[in-house]
Amino acid sequence: MKVKDIVIVGGGSSGWMAAAAISRCNDVKVTLVDKEVPTPLGVGEATLLSFEKFMVEQCGFNPNEFLGELDAGLKAGILFKDWGHKGNEIWLPFYWLNYPFTDPPVSMVDAWSTSQDIDFKKLEVLYQCSMDNIIDRTQIGEGYAVHIDCIKLIKYIKEKISDRITYVNSSVKAYLGGNTLYLENGDKIEADLFVDCTGFKSILKRKRDRVNLSDRLYVDTAVAGPIEYEDKHNEFRPYTTTTAVYDGWIWNTPLQSRIGTGLVFNRNITPIDQAKEYFCSFWDQRTTPDKLKVIDWTPYYDTNQWEGKVVSIGLSAGFIEPLESTGLGLIIEGIKTLSKLLNDGFCNEYDVNYYNNHMTLAYEQCVDYVNCHYSKSNIKSPFWDYVRDNYKMSEAQEVFLDEMSSENKTIMPGGKGFIFGVGNWIHWLIQAGYPLEPRSWMKHDKMDESLNHLIECEDKKIELGTDLMGHNEFADKFL
Repeated sequence: MKVKDIVIVGGGSSGWMAAAAISRCNDVKVTLVDKEVPTPLGVGEATLLSFEKFMVEQCGFNPNEFLGELDAGLKAGILFKDWGHKGNEIWLPFYWLNYPFTDPPVSMVDAWSTSQDIDFKKLEVLYQCSMDNIIDRTQIGEGYAVHIDCIKLIKYIKEKISDRITYVNSSVKAYLGGNTLYLENGDKIEADLFVDCTGFKSILKRKRDRVNLSDRLYVDTAVAGPIEYEDKHNEFRPYTTTTAVYDGWIWNTPLQSRIGTGLVFNRNITPIDQAKEYFCSFWDQRTTPDKLKVIDWTPYYDTNQWEGKVVSIGLSAGFIEPLESTGLGLIIEGIKTLSKLLNDGFCNEYDVNYYNNHMTLAYEQCVDYVNCHYSKSNIKSPFWDYVRDNYKMSEAQEVFLDEMSSENKTIMPGGKGFIFGVGNWIHWLIQAGYPLEPRSWMKHDKMDESLNHLIECEDKKIELGTDLMGHNEFADKFL
């Protein structure tokens, strides 16, 4: 079918990001239809490295400009506190030393396998300086993503693309299939393709082949709200923190003006009022229950994200949970894939099949990786008891654990080109407490050189550059 006129329905992050990217495809006309009173959640968003690249390469925005508009802070990685057991800390950066300087190269994980008395996370890029609230400017663009205010993101995109799309401020009255969309304001719009960014309701899709993920994922609700800084100098950190707690886990996403935070839990185990009280107690009563928003979902994705003339992106396509920023990552993956298929000006059944298979694989890989975060915990509570009783290990985790237990194998970086690769898995599993068998092939010449490099990195606290600056100072000058 010919695809020249495209209508995007929904004015949240997914809708405006889709409009910004698709409007740059070859010879297309984009219209965005948004209800009259948008209600984004606005609790802050932790991004992945793909976000800034998407904004620049897919949307054509200037990073020196848009980062200054989004209340942004830097994100070198995620610090997981008390996951696995009380007092445990797991550090997952975006970038790590995969190849100590040996010839032939040896991965950091293989080298560390023979010297496990070294604290693993201290060998990871940007760990120590992040804990000291310092950023390494030599790693900007490679080692840092950002925390952003999604309400400000929408505002920025809306202003910047006003000259390349048509914006219609109305709710949808009906879509009966075909090429016509009926609006509450009395208008009707003709289009070759519709992009549904209307959230969980997915109001344009008439048929949903939904995969319920509740058997592999364990949370379905969050209570969330902003926290004002009491000590910004110490609380405005260049990383996301997620803390495992009695009822689930709590995220902490520092923006320049406030902290975005919420408690993620299972509403069939923890009553919402109880979750609110616990969350307020966690923050030493710096907020109150009446100020918190309740977000509930059933973890799922649709296998038919492109059905007929409707493509679902964002919450209308699926949602796993807030852990690891998979929501934003999958939005970007969907928009990039669709934009690529639209560049020829037409689509056929093979494009539809490709899109649906591609996004199904992307969701499944994210589900497997998020699932593995729950595989170890000794917290005693109804929620974590439920997790232990119902946990199902994925085939992917079994494969990686087999790799870790085989002394003759090597663990090198790689993946299928989606959000999480081998490095993500192995770094999580090691720090969660799964054993790594020493690599028997690490003979003297390689071993000595590799371990000396690791020890040198630990002594230097992994700061690869000398252009260091406090996070607060960096944000004041450059964000």
